[in-house]
Amino acid sequence: MQSSLGHSPFEMFFGRQPRTLLDMLAKQWEDTEEEVKDLLTYTRDLRENLNTVWEEAHTALRAAQQKQKQSYDTHSAVRTLAVSDKALVLLPSTDNKLLARWQGPFEVTAQINPTIYKLSISQNGRREQIFHINLLKKWIEPTDGQTIHYVTAEVNEDIPYPILTPHNVSSPGKPWINPNLT
Repeated sequence: MQSSLGHSPFEMFFGRQPRTLLDMLAKQWEDTEEEVKDLLTYTRDLRENLNTVWEEAHTALRAAQQKQKQSYDTHSAVRTLAVSDKALVLLPSTDNKLLARWQGPFEVTAQINPTIYKLSISQNGRREQIFHINLLKKWIEPTDGQTIHYVTAEVNEDIPYPILTPHNVSSPGKPWINPNLT
């Protein structure tokens, strides 16, 4: 049984529980035969069973989604950054592409929508890149007495980094291909 749906995939597809080996043995012991239905009755019963199972599954799925949303919302908070704030960016390290580290701080130059921000990622401020809020962490300036080790991103001007433009970000569903790479 699938916990979110309340029914097994077999039941969702066939409209009945699967017949197991024990079910077949029990019928032999009891010497009972299945009732034979004509095609019209079988089709009508199957359609009713499938509709019932699907409605129950939709109801159970909505309840499971609400429960998961409430569980997620208890541990999450909306994060925002203001223009001119500094932020750290979670970028892959140069040593191992599967390892990522917080790099920066970089200045936020624009907020495109509530979850997408444009950051200046070079020292002269001429190179900007767009990041989702999930890849950003607000930079808090250290207080006196704290030692901070800065990690800066190495920007190689020879490699065309994929820089998204706002019109590409606002049109989900369409794949975006960097024209500089083609």
